Amino acid sequence: MATRYIVGCGAVVRNKDGKYLMVKQMNGYWRSKWIFPGGKLELGETLEDCARRELIEETGCDFEISRQIGAYVSYDPATEHEKQVVLVYYLGNYTCGELRIGDGVTEVGWFYFDEIENMTAEGKVPKIIFQVALDSIHK
Repeated sequence: MATRYIVGCGAVVRNKDGKYLMVKQMNGYWRSKWIFPGGKLELGETLEDCARRELIEETGCDFEISRQIGAYVSYDPATEHEKQVVLVYYLGNYTCGELRIGDGVTEVGWFYFDEIENMTAEGKVPKIIFQVALDSIHK
């Protein structure tokens, strides 16, 4: 049973070519996996501000939020990470910033949806992250 609950926010950013910005996680539950930039909500911070702050910290880029994609719950009792995480994702378009490797990530890159789908099948992208990408198109 989870003893800790964490709220996190993520940024699903698309560029003018329709590619999605993703980061390879350095540590934690999704270590070495490709995910959307995001992280923990800080006290007093809005969900939108959290998504933007994490995006800038991890990639050096910023985005204009168009809408909330949804909220997702992540919990795996079979791991040493004894926590339940609620993740709120926002969709938006890339606006500015030079892409760089930032805090807590080992790689950054732009990917087409089909590439994300293939990376999910190969185990490089968590299924819940692929669901977020899918929902960014269909919701």
